[in-house]
Amino acid sequence: MAKWLLRQTTSDIANITRQAGLPPVLGRILAVRGYRSSDEIHAFLKAESLDFVDPFAFTDMDKAVFCTQKALKENQNIAIFGDYDADGIMSTVILFLALKELGAQVTYYIPNREGEGYGLNKEALSQLKNQGVDLIIACDNGISAFEEVEFATSLGMDTIILDHHAVKMEDETKMIQRLPKAIAIVDPKRTDCNYPFPYYCAAGICYRFSQALYTSLKRDWHKMEEICLPLAAIATICDLVELTGENRKLVKNGLPQITKSKNPGLEALIEATGLRGKELDTYHIGFILGPCINASGRLETADIAVKLFLTSDVQTAQNIAADLVALNTRRRKMTEDGAALAFQLIEEQELNRDKIIVLHCKDFMESVAGIIAGKVKEKYHRPAIIIGGNKGVLHGSCRSIEAYNIFAGLNACEEYLLSFGGHPMAAGLSINRDMVTSFAQRINELCELVADDFQATFRIDCPIPPSQATLSLARELTAFAPYGIGNPLPLFAYKNLSIEKITLLGKDERVMRWLVKEEAGHIVELVDFCGKETLKAYISETFGDDFWRDLLAGKRQNTVKVDIIYTLQVNTYNGTDSARLQVVDFRPCRKLSIL
Repeated sequence: MAKWLLRQTTSDIANITRQAGLPPVLGRILAVRGYRSSDEIHAFLKAESLDFVDPFAFTDMDKAVFCTQKALKENQNIAIFGDYDADGIMSTVILFLALKELGAQVTYYIPNREGEGYGLNKEALSQLKNQGVDLIIACDNGISAFEEVEFATSLGMDTIILDHHAVKMEDETKMIQRLPKAIAIVDPKRTDCNYPFPYYCAAGICYRFSQALYTSLKRDWHKMEEICLPLAAIATICDLVELTGENRKLVKNGLPQITKSKNPGLEALIEATGLRGKELDTYHIGFILGPCINASGRLETADIAVKLFLTSDVQTAQNIAADLVALNTRRRKMTEDGAALAFQLIEEQELNRDKIIVLHCKDFMESVAGIIAGKVKEKYHRPAIIIGGNKGVLHGSCRSIEAYNIFAGLNACEEYLLSFGGHPMAAGLSINRDMVTSFAQRINELCELVADDFQATFRIDCPIPPSQATLSLARELTAFAPYGIGNPLPLFAYKNLSIEKITLLGKDERVMRWLVKEEAGHIVELVDFCGKETLKAYISETFGDDFWRDLLAGKRQNTVKVDIIYTLQVNTYNGTDSARLQVVDFRPCRKLSIL
């Protein structure tokens, strides 16, 4: 059963609310989330109007700009070395468009996920050298490419790294970092980087680098910004970085520009996914557009997606967009099959008893290992490492829970790995096949997670009865958007609600409409998209199978008492707005409750 925690604060909520001129519920949510002064609240609610910090505040930004200026002046050949996910693709596109506009001799290279794996590699670097490349700009990779950067240097090529992944440490206790010997490394995760906001994705870094380059050259950044901003916003959402601070400004300004963009590829993808005419939010980007962009690098080559956003031909864009939608449909089926197999193997091998689930299966496609790892993590609420393939060298993807830093865990087991990189919550690795068992044993031995860490946690912002979750409040809450990591959709909760009736919706009857009664007698409707099996199991185990059927018929009123957590949003259907209350979790009613 999940943990329910009510967010608390020692601040004077009433005073904060009054000073900020906010409705009480909004004031409470901001206060318990750490926004306590009028300035902090203004910066959050009006992020779109704030100024970015000078991009030259990033360590090595001056070196990166100077080296690129030199390459432009000397007409050097520049190669952008990208990555095959949405962030790496958008990083590549942003840099290519920005440099091309400046007259650069520029090309790009994205490694094949299956054949080459992640990041710089010597064979690709040799190939680029043979093509006459003088300068490599690695984006969304490079921070761990120690040998590869030295190899590029030995071939006579300079390297700039624009990355956002965690830096490897020579000594964790003394915070001594290990960096490649590149001309410039712009990465806010560097321990010696004093830039005040460290949560950019790679495309965000490339966007700020382009700004710095254009500013230093006294070129029209405003024109290029209109082209690059929506691309950076898409990557920021898709890469699941924090939507706070400067990322919030970037996304809040970038979202409206996505549908206004004149980029033929972006227009074609919006059309192909059925989003034409809709007001896009983070859901549309993260769950509809983003997976189509990622599908190219998972099943084919990321070059497809890069070409989509670089083409000026409308018909070509439409053809590529249609291909990406089809690829994503294939990817979805592969993911479903892979996840089902993973769950089966985990149960058979009893890996769900381990603190960290490490599962290797030759039938897992490396291209969807990360998605499968995410589904395993969600189901068992523990870190998951999924390794696929049957070659001598295997590649795996890691997804973690809030209580465990998977990057630090990999760092502690570096002797078992060929390479690794990533973030505290997500990472990738390469490993010799005969080391998988030893690695799994060792990372579990070092893991200090306890039983309490394996429970999902819901942090409740405000306990209010569903009858007070009105359309008016839902409209007020839109000021908190865009939602994402670091700024989740507000959670509300209430106790002692009677389930009056459950109605099953949809052709497969997976969606439920709850009709609940408050103690005060108010009857409210909520929707539940994914809790049917859990609720049905609880009802059947507690009251018997017949009771579930009676509940569906509305014959068991005022019998089943539950506490619920729910969200509140504006639902628009046929031009009419209504309040949509969505069940997130429930539990049997408790006499003693945090609510």
